[in-house]
Amino acid sequence: MMGAFEQEFHGIKFHIPDNSYYETVDGLSWGVNPTYAHEWNASGEIEIKLQISRRETPTLPPERRPQCAQSYFELLPFAPVEVTCLALAEILGEKIRACYQRNKARDIYDLGMYATRPLQQDRIRRLVVLKLWQARDSFDPAQLMEKFERGAEFDWDDLRDLVRRDARINRGKICTDCVRGFRFLANLTSEEQRLAADRHQREQALAEKLSEEMP
Repeated sequence: MMGAFEQEFHGIKFHIPDNSYYETVDGLSWGVNPTYAHEWNASGEIEIKLQISRRETPTLPPERRPQCAQSYFELLPFAPVEVTCLALAEILGEKIRACYQRNKARDIYDLGMYATRPLQQDRIRRLVVLKLWQARDSFDPAQLMEKFERGAEFDWDDLRDLVRRDARINRGKICTDCVRGFRFLANLTSEEQRLAADRHQREQALAEKLSEEMP
């Protein structure tokens, strides 16, 4: 993969700075920030952030999705490829777990975009329980709803470099939408309640059963 960055591609030259590669202590996650240069970006100071995690295997099969159509696609000398990605329910399960365990506003901001849409509620709820169990954490839906309602725990400055400068971030609406849109997380089945309380991973067989019997 690193060798691929050494070759020029359609006039774009890539470079991997010596100090841009990093790896976590446990060796399960790593990243690298290649820079690139082309005809109207000769400085090569712009970078791509590439992050890889091998901490978990997805619960649901990954899906291949076409890229969202962009105006410049018709100018490309090649056809845009489909991208292998997580299923939407799994992405939302990951985002809910992130909201539960950390305070980055990017997580609740993303959830707010889907809070008012039709969702696979039973599947998402099951995935949230499984993912927090995998992380050796318990899950209390009421605690998450209180966090959504308050909103103050999230680091809203975290969004500055992630959204357009003219984007209006309505914190109150985002929080309210998440409270209403994800209240279904409280409808845990009796088995999900057992696993949600098992932060020491004693219920291995139950976790496997709930994963196999995904709604």
